[in-house]
Amino acid sequence: MASHGTVRRGPQGGVGEQAKDGISTLRRPSLGEESRALARTRIVQGALASLAVSGLDATVDEVAEAAGVSRRTVFRHFATHGELFAAAIAEGIQVLEARMPGPPPPGDDIEKWLIDTAVTMHELYRELVGRAFWDIHIERPGTPPEVVSALSDVPSFRRRYVTRLAAAAWEPLGGKGLPPEWVVDAFVLQLSGFASNAMATYSSQKAGEVSARILWVVLQGALAESHEASVKRTSSSRSHGGGAPRGSATSRRVG
Repeated sequence: MASHGTVRRGPQGGVGEQAKDGISTLRRPSLGEESRALARTRIVQGALASLAVSGLDATVDEVAEAAGVSRRTVFRHFATHGELFAAAIAEGIQVLEARMPGPPPPGDDIEKWLIDTAVTMHELYRELVGRAFWDIHIERPGTPPEVVSALSDVPSFRRRYVTRLAAAAWEPLGGKGLPPEWVVDAFVLQLSGFASNAMATYSSQKAGEVSARILWVVLQGALAESHEASVKRTSSSRSHGGGAPRGSATSRRVG
């Protein structure tokens, strides 16, 4: 058992001193540690902003200028260009995930929710992804392995998220089961950086309204198609099962 006053590691790796009551308390970070943490945060944010403007062609000098630090300070925190942008991509995914819209509350107006969701998505893609969207979806010779690894999960993460949005709109409108794959594909396309860049001359508000209108038409068409298929199945079932069962009184020949 540790004696009173023994220095111990806290749960976050910080240094703590065991109090007399046996409770370990974290040591407050020094000014130097706080300064380094702040500089790192600013550098990552600067890298995110540079990626949105220049994609993976962004330079360390651009990052340093956006972060308000020197090039030397950038390399104090990140040994290589690849390490820097891998950290920025990981941070960007976390920010996107935290700020992405959720499913509509019960009883909400789905059409309005769809507009709000599409507008927010276009705002986020323009702010956080920008030109880097193209670099996510094409192979670029010479891309650092750290960056390739950081980018590898982006498409699947985005499709999982958008699939949940499509299902969240489908069910309240009366859809049965999961939405058709082609409906999910339409959501993936309209709520993407591709759509944002394709409508670059539009504001995020207008681009979101256009995407939402397209998705609304897609949903209505899919629901009508699903209803028609259901009616056909019911009609077919009745036509095949409409005759009297074999062996019943009405099917026996009268002797």
